[in-house]
Amino acid sequence: MLTFKTEVLKSKQKSDGTYNVKIRMTYNREVKRLSTNIFVRQEDLTKSFKLKNPKFIQEADAIVRYYQEICAKLQIGINNYSMDDIVAFLKGEQMKSQEIDFIQFSREWITHSTIKGVENYTSAVNAFVQFLGKDRLIIQQLTTSLLKDFMDYLVKKREEKIKMLKEQGKRVPSNRVVSLYLGSIRHLFNEAKKQYNDYDRDIILISHSPFENFKIPKQEATRKRAISANDILRIYELPYILDSKGKEKLGRFNLAKDCFILSFGLIGINSADLYSCEDISDDVITYFRAKTSARRNDKAKMKVKVMDIIKPLVNKYRDRTGKKVFNFYQNYTTADSFNKAINYGLKQIGEILRIEDLEYYAARHSWATLAVNKVGIDKYTVHAALNHIDEAMKVTDIYIERDFEVENEANRKVIEYVFNIY
Repeated sequence: MLTFKTEVLKSKQKSDGTYNVKIRMTYNREVKRLSTNIFVRQEDLTKSFKLKNPKFIQEADAIVRYYQEICAKLQIGINNYSMDDIVAFLKGEQMKSQEIDFIQFSREWITHSTIKGVENYTSAVNAFVQFLGKDRLIIQQLTTSLLKDFMDYLVKKREEKIKMLKEQGKRVPSNRVVSLYLGSIRHLFNEAKKQYNDYDRDIILISHSPFENFKIPKQEATRKRAISANDILRIYELPYILDSKGKEKLGRFNLAKDCFILSFGLIGINSADLYSCEDISDDVITYFRAKTSARRNDKAKMKVKVMDIIKPLVNKYRDRTGKKVFNFYQNYTTADSFNKAINYGLKQIGEILRIEDLEYYAARHSWATLAVNKVGIDKYTVHAALNHIDEAMKVTDIYIERDFEVENEANRKVIEYVFNIY
């Protein structure tokens, strides 16, 4: 027989001096306790720790009756439910009566998430809160209509930003915000469904699907940042800034010049990987591309041979401690600060050479563009050299051990073309 009884445990006093009123369940000599939202103090209890405050007695009795009515419908004796089955069902019924705050859930999910790019979710939620004008939204209120209004809001904000940038004579970046933010909200909504819906026990707290009839616009194509072979050669040949003694000056200008050429010569290596790579052996740098390593079985492994043209730069910045390949981490505490320093210097170089919007990523774009258009490297090889994911070949890639010879041969040809090495 299943019985319910109100109980306060003397040993479970909280730091604020209160006790949580629990409902003790007994079934087939097994005991379980369910917490309630009732908290009492010493003065609300008898010496034997029984409730004596009429208000709390009434509230606790109401919960007991509620549980008794629910379990009566289960026909426990006929269906042979276990204690765990009963507890799970009662918790599910409790959950059905609660309101799920989508904003609160999202912020908690972001706090505990370990996925890369989690800051994008923070930005999306902050923009959503700004649109709502409040930091609370019951999840049932997240409708298709609300999503459309949010999209219109983002588009309007984008138009205002474009107007401001044009007035200031600044470059208008590619539009990623609308698709990125809406995609982030969709992912957070799906994560909420995973947490609150128990399909095995038919406990569905989030039953609607606002994204089912809502189309998230595609992200605009990334702005083409490739520069010509001649411009790369001009950057390479650009004189360093010297100090009063005629020695090469330490600073972002010279750093940017060198790192741009390093990136180009190492098949467009990202600044984060240039900053953190740790393995060099026999003039081959092995690293795992930070941007995609968490999403790939091979950890986005890449091996790049150091060509003769950039060996002086590799030696110039070698980490003499052996901790990493390069010593950039000794002058910049994070990869982000390192990247910002490079791009600051490249803005100076771009102004001198009249290369509009020159930035670090142009080295990677330029390598790919020149490889295909000027050197005749096939797109599949370029795809592999850039260490991109090939969705169509995922299964095949499991069985193939890459030796990176084809990619490095392609790099040799690109280097020879740009630097006129024959």
